[in-house]
Amino acid sequence: MIHRGGTHGSGQGAAPDAMYPHLSRDRADALREEVMRTLHERGFDTSWRPDGYIAASHPGEPATRVIGLDNLALQIARTDPDDRAFATQVRDFITAMLDRTDPDQLSQPDFLRLLKVRLVNRDALSLGDETDYTMTTRPFTDDLVVSLVSDTPTTIVTLPDRSLDDRGVGDADGHPTAHDLDDLWRVGYRNLWQELIDAEVTVEDIRGTEAGARFRAVESPSFFLSSAPLFLDELLPRWIPDLDMSRGVMVAVPHRHLMLVREVTTGHNLLNGINIMTSAAVTQFTENPGPVSATLHLFREGAEVLPFTEITTNDDGQRVIQVYPDDYLMECINGDDENGDGEDHTG
Repeated sequence: MIHRGGTHGSGQGAAPDAMYPHLSRDRADALREEVMRTLHERGFDTSWRPDGYIAASHPGEPATRVIGLDNLALQIARTDPDDRAFATQVRDFITAMLDRTDPDQLSQPDFLRLLKVRLVNRDALSLGDETDYTMTTRPFTDDLVVSLVSDTPTTIVTLPDRSLDDRGVGDADGHPTAHDLDDLWRVGYRNLWQELIDAEVTVEDIRGTEAGARFRAVESPSFFLSSAPLFLDELLPRWIPDLDMSRGVMVAVPHRHLMLVREVTTGHNLLNGINIMTSAAVTQFTENPGPVSATLHLFREGAEVLPFTEITTNDDGQRVIQVYPDDYLMECINGDDENGDGEDHTG
């Protein structure tokens, strides 16, 4: 099943919190208090940054940590703050973040074993600091980049360029060499491929009431499921063998455990498919931990991956879906409905 978000325990008339609008103010305050209590017990001095992140410094650490609570806030949206599980969940999250393995301290064999690539949202890559990701990211689409990460036992760490300083990546002057970088990227892709083909994957057929209003939801407990578009031609025949890819497929990766997929058809059939997919992508992106992108992307053989939807908010606070098809997709939308009945029968 697609995981549904919610605001359990917030139906008491409390206004939404300004920082975490899917939580009531009371619940968000409880979250912030428990996070700060946990950090202070661990000896950290804390302050809130203007961008909503926590700056946490410790006498025994040279660098200040930057801690974001967006994913945690989404996770506890389903937990009653009066429940003992609430405090445990918050403390476990912060403890895992503080005790995560530092990739810089790994041996070279362990570093390579834990190295993977991952699709991440371009805007979410940096926390607003001056960290450089020139060597450790590559473009994928307008909204997504491929990033080198370390899949440590407690968390997935996006690698900045400085993490490669001691890994033999560079000449005597510290300039990266193409050969060294390519070797690391090959390892990252190979490890991701192994992760995905070993992952437990379920596929659910989601259907609305209108003809063509349908898509497949591919889910997995793997934290790398949303990176499956990097191997789409190889994975879709494994996971959805009856999917007709002849005209291309539409794909969205709203959060780390979910991928939405639909084949390209024609006419209102296709338009209804775009509408239901976009609505689901926005909901899942907004309400689940590990958000990636609410955008729909067009994949077809021999063509560049095309992001073709955009979600904006109007003056009334309502979400507005904008569709920007290329000539090919517009031709499909303007075509006749398949089989003349507004519904195709490709399986």
